[in-house]
Amino acid sequence: MAKALTGQAMRARKPHVLKDSRYAERVAVNCRVTYTGEISSQPHAGEGLTKDVSLTGCKIISNRQVTRGTLLTLTMALPDGQSPLSFFSAHVVWVAGAEFSVRFMHLSQENRKRLQAFIWKNISQGAIDDQWARFRIA
Repeated sequence: MAKALTGQAMRARKPHVLKDSRYAERVAVNCRVTYTGEISSQPHAGEGLTKDVSLTGCKIISNRQVTRGTLLTLTMALPDGQSPLSFFSAHVVWVAGAEFSVRFMHLSQENRKRLQAFIWKNISQGAIDDQWARFRIA
């Protein structure tokens, strides 16, 4: 009987699922962005605001639609009092109406350090409490 209960309990237990499958920590922040790009001779240029930013990319609400797969040059004004960041290869990986997400394909060491410092400075305690641990001890 004990074995049967143990087996049932193990089958009833849900597998561990990560709350967020993204690799990098995100911070919800509104930063002004401008972008340009071209795909199949269809130019893309516009402005927008970020919804969230991570070390690997960001989500943008824009005044113009873009096409998934487009490689953009993106300028982002972080609210840190410094000059805007420039990303020369931001790949559009998701589009839904006027919202889209980009992945930063190549990030200079300087931009990486600045972006990481900004993200860690702006992570709220609530966000930390609502998610799994940010690191693993090996």
